Amino acid sequence: MKLKARFFSELDIQTRVDWINDFRINQNMSFNIPATYDKTLIWYKNNQKNNLRVDFSIINEDEEVSAMAGLTPIDMKNLNAEFYIMVNPEMFSRGIGSRVTKWLCNYGFIILGLNKIYLYTSDHNVAAYTIYEKLGFKLEGILRQQKYAEDNFQDRRFYGLLKKEWNDLNWQVKTIEYDF
Repeated sequence: MKLKARFFSELDIQTRVDWINDFRINQNMSFNIPATYDKTLIWYKNNQKNNLRVDFSIINEDEEVSAMAGLTPIDMKNLNAEFYIMVNPEMFSRGIGSRVTKWLCNYGFIILGLNKIYLYTSDHNVAAYTIYEKLGFKLEGILRQQKYAEDNFQDRRFYGLLKKEWNDLNWQVKTIEYDF
């Protein structure tokens, strides 16, 4: 499957709202639900000129949004940013998450000049953290009872990938292609 990255646009708002409100997505993310179109439009407009973040929509050859991903907040003093990703819930288990994670890490290290990309994931989201570990992210710690969801407290895992580690990975590239 060919994928193409483009900056998140107003055209993607309804898809984002639908995904955020989908249990398959929000059980592992930290969104205030329910999401609405109007609130998400305000979020989008407030972030259009925000240079502390970059948000992408990943489109497949059928012009469907396959994933949304980004880096935020981009800290140019300490050269780090938090990675996030949402894969279309109808497209789970097709390798999209791995491909987008690689692409966005390459973008962060090459285009933004970051030294570290980090992420948080739910301790029960084994599929996600297995991917991150296979891609070279290192578990830096477990935040005990960090998130309250589904009527109980849940642990969150904190992962990081340093530029010097990325340099040694077989999937790192020297230039960014928006088609991948």
